[in-house]
Amino acid sequence: LLDYLEGRWRDTDNSLWEVRGPRRHFVHSKVMAWAGVDRAVHTVDNHGLPGPVQRWRGLRDRIHADVCTNGYDPQRNTFTQYYGSEALDAALLLIPRVGFLPWKDPRVIGTVEAVQ
Repeated sequence: LLDYLEGRWRDTDNSLWEVRGPRRHFVHSKVMAWAGVDRAVHTVDNHGLPGPVQRWRGLRDRIHADVCTNGYDPQRNTFTQYYGSEALDAALLLIPRVGFLPWKDPRVIGTVEAVQ
């Protein structure tokens, strides 16, 4: 699974909502890829299972940086539905739930306020 994520997380998709139109870099999809890698890292760390954990940590960090750089609109203080979009997405409210950012992070607070 991690090999698949490593090779495909940069791909565009149609999102959780199966949005019609061109495939895009949907923020929710990228965050879910991050969550998958994060859980694999925690599994190795907490349960001593084998795996290239250093490589996975690097992958997790790259996905996180990519989302925070390309999926966040600093002018509006919110994550957007997809990279370069002004649209919002209620699925982005899961960002703190999966541990991508803490609940008190200003970007999370801004996203919650924007979606409301």
